Amino acid sequence: MTEVQQLSERDTQALLRWADAVQLQAGERLLRAGDPGDRMYLVLEGAVSIERPLQDAVAGLAEQRGPGDLVGTLAFFSGIDNPCDVRCVAAGRFAGISRATFDALLERQPDLWRRLQEIGLLRMRKVQLAAHLDRLFGPFGPMQPYVLQDLEADIQWLSLRSGQTLFEQGAACDGVYVLMTGRLQMATGTAGGRETIDGTVVAGETVGELALLTGRAQTHTVFAARDSELVRLSGRGFELLLSRNTRAIHNVSRILVDRLASRRMERDPARMPIRCIGLLPARPDVELSTFASELEQHLRRHGSTLRLHSQGVESALGSPVFAQAQEQQAAGLRLNQWLCEQEEAWRYLVYQGDLQWSTWSARCVRQADVVVVVADAASAQSLGDIAARVADARQRWSLVLLHPAGTDRPRDTAARLRDTHVESVFHVRRGHPGDQARLARMLTGNAVGLVLGGGGARGFAHLGVLRALEELGIPVDLIGGTSMGAPIAGLVAQGCREREIARRSAHAFDGIIDFTLPLVSLISGERISSSIERQTGSWDIEDFWLPFFCVSTNLSTSEMVVHRRGNSARAIRCSVSIPGVLPPVASGGALLVDGAVLNNLPVDVMREINPFGTVIAVDVTPRAGLVPRADCAAGLSGWRVLANKLLPWREPPALPGIASTIMRATFAGSSLKRQQALEQNLADVYLHIDVEAVGMFKFEAREQAAQLGYDGAIAPLRAWAREALPGLLGAATETR
Repeated sequence: MTEVQQLSERDTQALLRWADAVQLQAGERLLRAGDPGDRMYLVLEGAVSIERPLQDAVAGLAEQRGPGDLVGTLAFFSGIDNPCDVRCVAAGRFAGISRATFDALLERQPDLWRRLQEIGLLRMRKVQLAAHLDRLFGPFGPMQPYVLQDLEADIQWLSLRSGQTLFEQGAACDGVYVLMTGRLQMATGTAGGRETIDGTVVAGETVGELALLTGRAQTHTVFAARDSELVRLSGRGFELLLSRNTRAIHNVSRILVDRLASRRMERDPARMPIRCIGLLPARPDVELSTFASELEQHLRRHGSTLRLHSQGVESALGSPVFAQAQEQQAAGLRLNQWLCEQEEAWRYLVYQGDLQWSTWSARCVRQADVVVVVADAASAQSLGDIAARVADARQRWSLVLLHPAGTDRPRDTAARLRDTHVESVFHVRRGHPGDQARLARMLTGNAVGLVLGGGGARGFAHLGVLRALEELGIPVDLIGGTSMGAPIAGLVAQGCREREIARRSAHAFDGIIDFTLPLVSLISGERISSSIERQTGSWDIEDFWLPFFCVSTNLSTSEMVVHRRGNSARAIRCSVSIPGVLPPVASGGALLVDGAVLNNLPVDVMREINPFGTVIAVDVTPRAGLVPRADCAAGLSGWRVLANKLLPWREPPALPGIASTIMRATFAGSSLKRQQALEQNLADVYLHIDVEAVGMFKFEAREQAAQLGYDGAIAPLRAWAREALPGLLGAATETR
């Protein structure tokens, strides 16, 4: 690649006052492949040849540089060893710039330093772009050096700040974009003005090619999830790439098929959207350094992790000017380059903000895939000065509340979330490593989500599944349920162990069937409501130790409702309201009933919340439906059925009872949805527990159902845990 990297005469004269003079004869090496890239050279006289190694795809196509050119910049600025030999074609004179000299220029000759830095960054970007284009549209083989040269007039380098829009949905296409660094989000707008995130674009991928190929408007709004650098390739340049290689159109087709098939959010650890985590204190008195250090240790269980704070950055770069440098300052350029190098070298970066808002804190937000605000649970409910910054709807925000070690339960969490766009809340107790381990799993896509399906008294089988999970050391990081699964999931989210849940359940369902005049429902629901209130107390869902959801069905709109915030007792009461058996719950002008009507096993909801982690689904509904004992007339007298039951010599009823019919009808609507979820492999572990021996309303058979749950779960869970658990928990096992 013939790439002129020249300094002005003025810059050259300034550099000569600092550089080392080097003279070489024809045939001598200026740089040797494999040597440390700690020096670069300015060619003053003569010429050099850059000789690529034999294994290089473009070996034999030597590049030549002459007076005014810089050589060795790629290795010098990227921190790698020299990739090529640089040999003198004729006797020459050179100015050598060492790392120490270059660093000294930052303070003494900042304009010269900036110019050298820009040349080095451009060189690195072009090499990186060439590699991306070769992978996306190639391979180009020996012609690779000339592809970028031919595209020089068709490429534009762009920088986007976090939250900045690249293009809007419906906009005309102006080219194809290649993401060099950072991360982009693809969103579509809704009628209410909200954005729905449909996918993620990571470094090395393209966006915009569909609109260019079809000649239609952009189908998505694309914006920077964090500070990003891109290259815009014009329509002419795109066509040139397609014409250079017969496989190019195949490669582009594959990209489009993947995107149209909604594989942008596939569960591949390499595509995990969170790699850079920002930590900010809600107030200056938060023990942020201690928390960050502990989180760093738990993150290392899942991959190499580096914690970055302003003092550490200043120490690593050798000057106090870097951490607080503005974006366009010379020191800011060097810091950007260094941070990119760290992202290449480490699996996770933790950006620890300053205790007082600063330029470094702002950079932590812009560089992060998710920002975690850390607050003391014992302090005032307000998030302090950070609250205004949490108002950014496009930034992913989470809140960690630090509790004293002996805290029995969180309180008043909802008050802290008002007027914010906080996506998730995590409760962490000091001195409880399991809480930190759970947070690390949630952030890295290694969380274990448990889904408990409905089934009346058969739902007590969930107790046995919980016992099996505890025996095998499988953590539950977040939980959701429908119908009978909802109250049990709520107790797990409160932090109860299986034994405590079993103790509470022993009498919680005694005498809860309070029949009434069946004008609205078969039972009044007062006893069930009271039982739920006793078990949940005044807990809001936001106060649960574990993230929790339950689902209900909106009879007014025929839509599923997912409850993730608000009063937990009311949400659970909605989820268990079997139509015709319990009265519906009036809420916000709508009538809500049992979630099993539309989704008895909400695996899809859990997968949306936990897209990259593990989902364990527990299904307690019978595989076979209801069947008659014999054919009978279309009409049936209830008095005759009663007589048949009371008189032992009479034939039992040919048809099932009203309760069984209602329950089965309730679940029938969600059977197809469950089957679709299983066919799409939304559950990593699917446990179908055979509990047909327990009647739907046989609540006194709690222990029998629990044992059936344990017997049906222990073997498949043990087999799964043997393979998957070490990867989820990392280097060591943490208890819940």
